[in-house]
Amino acid sequence: MASPEGGLAGLTGGDRRVPTEGLCDPVGVGTIGVPGDGIRWQGASLARWPAVLAGAMVVWPVLLVALVPAAWPALITALCGALFVLPFRRIEVVVAEAGVQVAYGDGGWIRQRFGLERIDGASVEPASAWWRGGLGYRGSLRLLRWARSSNRAGPCLHLRLDGDRSFIVSVDAPDAALGALVALGVPEDPGR
Repeated sequence: MASPEGGLAGLTGGDRRVPTEGLCDPVGVGTIGVPGDGIRWQGASLARWPAVLAGAMVVWPVLLVALVPAAWPALITALCGALFVLPFRRIEVVVAEAGVQVAYGDGGWIRQRFGLERIDGASVEPASAWWRGGLGYRGSLRLLRWARSSNRAGPCLHLRLDGDRSFIVSVDAPDAALGALVALGVPEDPGR
């Protein structure tokens, strides 16, 4: 992905800002970065641990296969496991007039969307790395009625959803995201 100034700075790591153009379609409002698309706020949370963990998950089976070629299924299993860890390297949150979208990974291929009418309240909540089971995606909105998507400790955006469900996501500057939601008419949850 190229940087907003053009060139290869975004591809080579020279531009550490969160890219905004053309990543994903938040809640059906259009492409990010196009004027008039209804985006009120967007931010991301970046972490290195998923890439380190995925690399470690693959290195050991590669060494094992080099020593014992019959162990190749371990390498296939490790590659599949790494695909589940890598999307948590980057969590992007977009607050738009139609709702909130959470996209995972550098390309935003995995997405969760919450329509504005489904959000009953919002707040900022502090969370430790091991709160509610650790980093990554924990819980289930359908079965447990709560979910947490995090790649770091610190303040998180907490969405209280319809049906007494709760979704918590790591994002830099969650206060600004909360402000954008309040401006769209979502009530701020008191006492959090």
